[in-house]
Amino acid sequence: MSSINDYVAKIETSVQGKISDVELVSSSNNIVIKYKKDDKTYFAKFYQNNATHVDNEVMLYEKMPEEGKKYLKNLVYSNFATDDKTRFAIFEEVKGKTLAEMLENNEVSEELANRVARAMLNYFSIVSRIRTNKYGNLENDLEGKYDSYLKYLYEYQFPTTETLFLNKKTRKISSLPYTLLEENAEFLDEGYSCVTPIDSNFKNIMITERGEIKIIDPGAIVSAPLNMGLGELVAHSYGTIIYDKLMENMQATESQKRKLSIYGVLSSLNVMAFLVRNRIGDIEKSKPFGNTHTFFELIEGHLRIIETGKDEKKTDINNMQVER
Repeated sequence: MSSINDYVAKIETSVQGKISDVELVSSSNNIVIKYKKDDKTYFAKFYQNNATHVDNEVMLYEKMPEEGKKYLKNLVYSNFATDDKTRFAIFEEVKGKTLAEMLENNEVSEELANRVARAMLNYFSIVSRIRTNKYGNLENDLEGKYDSYLKYLYEYQFPTTETLFLNKKTRKISSLPYTLLEENAEFLDEGYSCVTPIDSNFKNIMITERGEIKIIDPGAIVSAPLNMGLGELVAHSYGTIIYDKLMENMQATESQKRKLSIYGVLSSLNVMAFLVRNRIGDIEKSKPFGNTHTFFELIEGHLRIIETGKDEKKTDINNMQVER
């Protein structure tokens, strides 16, 4: 398909009627079209799967235990069960504000932060019931490609390390992934696999007008131990009240914090490599959505937890001198 009219035709055939107020809202990874029908707003997502991970949003919705679907958008149509090679799905609009927007505007109270932390931990717990085979990326089924979790972790770092090494501003941290993996291999190799979300950034978490917590773009999932996904959430939330409430609700031990910080560093480095590779912003000033600290600062904070086993972010993260 080459024009928006082709996408509109697909949508109208699936909903058996005319749609209005058509708007192309994204064409970066997938084609996302916003439209109205019967005074309700919907989003149609046409899956291109040109990103690092296959978008498994439809599979996740279909496999999700019923009590976990409250954290997802309402799926109203999918053609995945047909022979149509152009795969797409239609979701109802979710009205509200992203957690990133609320944090940036100082609108997150302690009570809301606590609700978000509990909801995210519950969401991860429910998703982890979906067991998988092997490790690594999932492509519309529940089987990864790696028999060894450590091999998956190791090979996943290749493009990150190469990208960071070739950039002068990130070269000195390019060896961190392999240093952490070498020093903590047995600590990380937990020996089980399940569906694990890996894109829990604060732009993907929405607080609806009714106060519900929704994950609005949940399709980035892998087969891995759950702590890998929790560590990615920690990477985005460290230095915020959300992180404090996550640790409080987890009743996290120093060992757990250390493991999550290892994953937090790996996640931050992967995001940094993506930004460098695509020449997005000034890497020295880049921050996770909704976080006031740069990736460099957050990595330093995580390394202190890893090295000392103590969470010293309240004193260190705001005063650290990061050598560039």
